[in-house]
Amino acid sequence: MKTVKYFTETERLRLMNEIIFNPKEMVQFAKEGESFLLKPSAESSLLRLHEAIVQLQALEDHVKEEIGRLGRELNPNFKGVIGENVKCVYRKYGAKYNYDWKNKEGALPFLKRKEYFSVDADKVDKYVKEVKELPMGIFEAPREEKLSIIYGKDEEEGRLLE
Repeated sequence: MKTVKYFTETERLRLMNEIIFNPKEMVQFAKEGESFLLKPSAESSLLRLHEAIVQLQALEDHVKEEIGRLGRELNPNFKGVIGENVKCVYRKYGAKYNYDWKNKEGALPFLKRKEYFSVDADKVDKYVKEVKELPMGIFEAPREEKLSIIYGKDEEEGRLLE
């Protein structure tokens, strides 16, 4: 589980004054980090690159909060600001409306029925393990594979996974 660090206002101001983004240094960290497979000492470069990303993300989050706070101070109906190359706008996520299931009859004309099936992967895995083939009508879905970088200590340290 990922731990999220929340910064105090003092820490955020300190971050704003301390972060020095040196693109050449970041490129060097990335190049050194690429050799992690062959040279475990490159791990520190990969960690430094990650720490810089985390700090920059925290700074961007702080800037977003400040833009929102200052905008709402100027105008309680503040929706955002649009620049030449950057838009900072409020967006809403999730369902726009919900319904009271106790009053479903009144809401029924405005509801749509959704019915779907999904494959129970655990049951299919068990079947494949026993029968050595996929059940009729089931096929393996194409899935994209990406390398993940997981930061922190691990018991499986210092070995190549095959």
